[in-house]
Amino acid sequence: MTDQLIHDNEPEFNAFLDEIMKTIGESAEANGICIECLSDRLIVELVMGMARSGVAVSAILAMVGEGIDAAEAEFTRKDSTSPHRMH
Repeated sequence: MTDQLIHDNEPEFNAFLDEIMKTIGESAEANGICIECLSDRLIVELVMGMARSGVAVSAILAMVGEGIDAAEAEFTRKDSTSPHRMH
C-alpha cells in the first residue's frame, strides 16, 4: 500500500465532501454552534482517530502542514487581512 491521496482531484469525491461539510455546518449553526468551535472540535476528533489507528505522528503533522499551506495560498488570493476567529 502506498501513501497517496487515493481520491485526490476526483470531482465526485470533492462534490461529496463539499455537500457533507455544508450539511454539517448548517446543522451546527441551526443548533447554535459556531463554525469556529465546530472546526476546532473536528480537527481534534480527526487527529485522535488517526493516532488511535496507528498513523505516524509525522504523517499527521505533514497533513496539518498541507492544510496550512493550502489555507495560506487561498487566503492570500482572497484577502489581505487576518481571518477573524470568534473564540
